[in-house]
Amino acid sequence: MSFAAAASLEKRYGWEAGLPALLVASFVGVARVRADKHYVHDVLAGAVIGSASGFLLTSRHDDRVRLTPWAGSGGGGIDVAMRF
Repeated sequence: MSFAAAASLEKRYGWEAGLPALLVASFVGVARVRADKHYVHDVLAGAVIGSASGFLLTSRHDDRVRLTPWAGSGGGGIDVAMRF
């Protein structure tokens, strides 16, 4: 999950957000192996699957469209703002 999150941040916001997230994901993977919770090949397979899914299922951030959820006592909804 940590590698999927890192890949999603990379794809959506660029390397400035993706690189720190990838470092944290790598730390999590090393910590899981050192704690005898996973084998190395488990972490590597999870990194490949998570990274691939993060890149394939995430779209780039678009400044021109903004979705804002809102809620009130009588209901809720989503506001859509578009810049041309």
